[in-house]
Amino acid sequence: MGLFSRSKPEPAPAAAAPTVSLTKGSRITLTKSAAERPTIEVSNGWTAKKKDYDLKALVRYRDGRLVYVGAANADEVLSTPEGAVRHSGDIRTPGALETITITWHPDIAAIALSSYSALENGTGSFREYGVYVNIANGEQVVGLAASDSSADAAQYTLCFGEVLLGADRTFTVVNLELYSKPGSENRIGYKKDAVKMDIGPVGQQK
Repeated sequence: MGLFSRSKPEPAPAAAAPTVSLTKGSRITLTKSAAERPTIEVSNGWTAKKKDYDLKALVRYRDGRLVYVGAANADEVLSTPEGAVRHSGDIRTPGALETITITWHPDIAAIALSSYSALENGTGSFREYGVYVNIANGEQVVGLAASDSSADAAQYTLCFGEVLLGADRTFTVVNLELYSKPGSENRIGYKKDAVKMDIGPVGQQK
């Protein structure tokens, strides 16, 4: 990544403001839906133009299984086997956002949401480029932003947080804002029930 030069980011059109903005360490349980299988949608955006970020989800099942959902690596899948977590596919069109749709499922315990800075971005912090994740639950929108001003320009993965699936068909969003080590290409992982940076497999090109 360090071989790519950094161009000055151009401002992008402002995104719709979230109804709730979570700070690091805070959490919120989303309004319970009447649906038998409630659904939320995650979108990954940024304020700088001519940049590309890859949205990823690490799905942790109650039996300990882990599934990487994404569209940027050969060993990722666009959907979990039962279809509860679905990725929209790799998006490179200016103004379009990658999304992940999450439908509540009794076998899933948690989903860790991360964003990866694509090679063509060069170096530059997530905060500088205004990267964020919005989680929409109907008209309710929860925003997780890259707010850490000390984040290193060579940190390429940001885990925004987790979505915890409750037995009562609820989603609880937790802001983690964890960054990878400078220069690390390893993805996030789970150690027991906790998200850990840089312990997952190295990213594989498509």
